[in-house]
Amino acid sequence: MNSKLSLKLTILSISIFLMSHLAIAPAIPKLYAFYHTQNPHIGLASVESLVTIPAMMITIFVILSNFVVTKLGKKNTVLLGLCLILMSGFISFFTSNFSLAMASRLLLGIGIGLYNSLSISIITDLYEADERASMIGLRTASLNIGKALTTFIVGLVLAIGVNYIYLVYLLVIPVFFFFWKNVPEVENQTHTLKASTTFDTKAALLMLITFLVGIAYIGATVKIPTLLVTKYHYATSFSSNMLTLLAFSGILVGSVFGKLVKVFQEKTLLIMILAMGIGNVLFALANNQIIFIVASILIGASFVGTMSSVFFYISKNYAKEHNNFITSLALTAGNIGVILTPLILTKLPSQLHLEPFMTPFLITSGLMVINVFVYLVLMSKNK
Repeated sequence: MNSKLSLKLTILSISIFLMSHLAIAPAIPKLYAFYHTQNPHIGLASVESLVTIPAMMITIFVILSNFVVTKLGKKNTVLLGLCLILMSGFISFFTSNFSLAMASRLLLGIGIGLYNSLSISIITDLYEADERASMIGLRTASLNIGKALTTFIVGLVLAIGVNYIYLVYLLVIPVFFFFWKNVPEVENQTHTLKASTTFDTKAALLMLITFLVGIAYIGATVKIPTLLVTKYHYATSFSSNMLTLLAFSGILVGSVFGKLVKVFQEKTLLIMILAMGIGNVLFALANNQIIFIVASILIGASFVGTMSSVFFYISKNYAKEHNNFITSLALTAGNIGVILTPLILTKLPSQLHLEPFMTPFLITSGLMVINVFVYLVLMSKNK
């Protein structure tokens, strides 16, 4: 295989695990039966937290990874993260103790968090201009591919035994080997923590954009089934198909992101924000299958496009030694938005006695209007 292509595939391959903590979600009923049999005091909510608890550690260690990088460098930090992911899978597979399984899921979150932002900053270190934009888009697409791949594998091995689902993380072994072998040490990769951190108005604006987009995308993911099935009485399969469209439209846009940037430059970010807003408005204003399909495509494509645009902006406007830290801030803000989504889109409308089905989509549409103004302020800072 061409060495340049091999390097690109290796760098992209580490991203397939960044959303893999969600892969075990289809196994929740059988996991509950498995752990509840061992300990009757284990409730369904506790078992469900095996899916969600890694996100907490990911959020924390996305920031703490900057400290680890100053000690180990970028390549070794990625390898450490991959090792922790593999260890978490082995621990969960070999134990029927729920507490140990929970601890291993925390370990999984730490491993993912350690190199989440590095999956972008390494691209910034090794690529320039259009090639960099293309790789950033492909990296974001790889997240969705990885989520689909790991979820598919979990579904297959579930027939063998519920504890076998954790062996999906054996995929880490070839990725670890190829990353160790193919990815070079980045020059000047270790900096003091002070030298590798910075913060300015542009960083705050980028954080606000990812925070609001995180709410809009996860809000759509959660609220589309409720709107379509509960309010409009569509089949559950139609709702599932809309969520599948979200994922695949994101993969498509990630794959062509480099070409989009070449044509639209920094306006790509504005286009994606507008697409997210329009997609949410369409869900709020019409009961029509064709419109729902278009809206799903817009939301899925615009989420990947927005995040890729933010990462590309960071790579162009910040020094390389600051890239990882600013990227970490943007990712953390997005994760906080995800965490707060139930409060903003469910509890707040309920407290205000607002209509529960379409109101969340109107709220997220309004958030994208705010994001348009944030974008305009961000662009004014470049002048």
